[in-house]
Amino acid sequence: MPRLLALLLLFLSALLLPLFHSSTGVINVYYNGTVTAYLYNVSSINLIGTNVTCIKVEGAKYVVQGNTLIIQGKSAIITYRTTLPKGVIETEQPENLTVNVLIPAGSSITYLYPQPSSFTVVGGLYNITFENTSKVTVLYTYYPQTNLHTSSFSPAFFILAIVLSDSSLLFFFLYYIRRNKRTKQEEEKEEEIQIGLDERDKVVLDAIKKSGGTSTLSELVKQTNLPKTTVYRRLKRLVAMGYVKEVREKGKVRYVLKKDYVEK
Repeated sequence: MPRLLALLLLFLSALLLPLFHSSTGVINVYYNGTVTAYLYNVSSINLIGTNVTCIKVEGAKYVVQGNTLIIQGKSAIITYRTTLPKGVIETEQPENLTVNVLIPAGSSITYLYPQPSSFTVVGGLYNITFENTSKVTVLYTYYPQTNLHTSSFSPAFFILAIVLSDSSLLFFFLYYIRRNKRTKQEEEKEEEIQIGLDERDKVVLDAIKKSGGTSTLSELVKQTNLPKTTVYRRLKRLVAMGYVKEVREKGKVRYVLKKDYVEK
């Protein structure tokens, strides 16, 4: 029995030991030359770019040999400044890590390697994430005048379509459509924050007034010939602005003009 228990413990330790000794790391590379790295059980990393300055390592001692930073400790947080070639972010590490490349939103990306695992927009930057890789290359061009809210396709987008692989193209195409599509919720929000009455607000108000100062949603839709969703949003705006009062009676909702408006 003791021997069986010892064999069982040996088997479990063989399974669990790699977990405790596995290495993990995340490197964030910003287009302006700022690099941050969060490492565990990583013995060394290659410094990115040229003219590396302001190296700061927390949690471990370190030695720089050529273009390699050797870490003497289990975990470390590393930051430094570097010079990157214009429009090029490239890194090759001794082992597989997660690399986040952050470039200005609106950049035209002409080459990616390998295929990214995710693509998000954070604080005005594209955050392109590559997981479990030792080598990353991103080529891009940044046009400061790019308007991200335009509804048309820019020439930069078509350049991207030509250069990227089919799978990457589909990924960025879907992102571009989603980024530029104005959703129904956004349009409703814009209507809610408008200041003052517009023509459709006045049409709805006049319809209520012609109905004797009180009306229902369905009645107003027939009177105004406006879409039901439009009339409903206008009524909500008018209630919020104090022109109309929403009254619920026996499960039905009526919209009543306030006296101060009827007298105007």
